[in-house]
Amino acid sequence: MQFVKKFCKGFNKELQKQNFGFEYNRVHLFYRSQWQKEETNGIYLLYRWIWALFFLSIYIMCIIVQFCDGKFFIYMTNWGFGLCAITMLISAIQVTYWHYDIKDTRSLVQESGNKASTTRGLKIYWWLYNMTLSLALIISTVYWIFLYGHTEKPVRFPAISIITHGLNSTMMIIDFLIVAFPLRLLHMIYGMLLAIFFFLFTLVYHLCGGTDEFGNPFVYPILDWHNPERCLVTFVGIFLLIFCYWLLLFGLYKLKRVFNRAFSVVWTPHAVGLI
Repeated sequence: MQFVKKFCKGFNKELQKQNFGFEYNRVHLFYRSQWQKEETNGIYLLYRWIWALFFLSIYIMCIIVQFCDGKFFIYMTNWGFGLCAITMLISAIQVTYWHYDIKDTRSLVQESGNKASTTRGLKIYWWLYNMTLSLALIISTVYWIFLYGHTEKPVRFPAISIITHGLNSTMMIIDFLIVAFPLRLLHMIYGMLLAIFFFLFTLVYHLCGGTDEFGNPFVYPILDWHNPERCLVTFVGIFLLIFCYWLLLFGLYKLKRVFNRAFSVVWTPHAVGLI
């Protein structure tokens, strides 16, 4: 019951208009794991680079084997996986700067204390992370429920398809449970704006006579603009999915903080916890 009360209190606090932005004074949380005790952690640094290099290598391989005269870039799946690669690479670089105190990154934050503010680089990373997280979940849901087995398109690379449509969201959820920086409820708007941008792209692509790699006059069958009513239903459905997923992620974020405080007491009896 106490958790429910705290959740509702935190929920109401999140609805303040300033939380559309990316200002946050606990800057050190962007550079560390939710579960580490030290200011720097070699295992977390290694984890970030493994994640970044994995996503980047898979994305480069996907471009090489699925380029199809540039048709590779018309799919939301590839947009999403590309965002994963960029976001993880930025994160790995940021944590490296913190770990080795490059350009006094860690020293300046520690000297500023609670007066520190998020840099432009951290704001971009936070913004990209929010879009990447929601987009990964949407891609997996839409593909496995509405596209897989429901189209005549052959799956040319099954292993790559599993990675880009399933492992992407799994890995992002795992990473979400590990990172320490907060999830803002109102940041769901950025995932929605990305969805709007993609829908407009598919419309313009259709009007310009664009086709997929098999010559079909659409990017996805559920976004065939010869049937605008179906496209509208898809559009509304995606928005509802983003809204529901973000609420679930916010609850998971709050629950993660509760567990963090509990473990902090076990690790160091007088610790307050990274919350």
